[in-house]
Amino acid sequence: MNKAELKRMVDANDWLWEKWWPALQELPPEQARQEVGGSFPSILATTAHMVGAETVWLERLLGNPAASFPASPTDIMGLYEFWRRLASRRQDWLTTADPEARVTYHFTGGTATNTVTEIVLHFTSHAHFHRGQLAGQFRMLGLKPPSAHWIGFFRL
Repeated sequence: MNKAELKRMVDANDWLWEKWWPALQELPPEQARQEVGGSFPSILATTAHMVGAETVWLERLLGNPAASFPASPTDIMGLYEFWRRLASRRQDWLTTADPEARVTYHFTGGTATNTVTEIVLHFTSHAHFHRGQLAGQFRMLGLKPPSAHWIGFFRL
């Protein structure tokens, strides 16, 4: 993957987030916190995990190999503001990112090294997985999730 393709993958991920944030922000706090099941019990918890994971990966890409999940805001609006700062920092990082650079980092299972491309592919696929869970959680609450798909970005 070259640098332009790497940026396109991150841009697609961010585009999908932008399609989801309005629906997330419209949720009353009690619905966002309502336990409905999944890998994480609520829409708020799932969203916090997603934002936290992307934060950890960015910190690793920025040279903080021991990055861990940050303390998450306790509401959707706080998560949105946190994510906006994250997305901005990530876009800044992309200006100098080398897709083939190797990044060594620590995780619960030990230490690993991956290329920047592998990490970007991982955190974008991780977000897809959890967006599917968010869609299910929305439906369990009787709500309609956004209809936004990865390929939609590339059709623009």
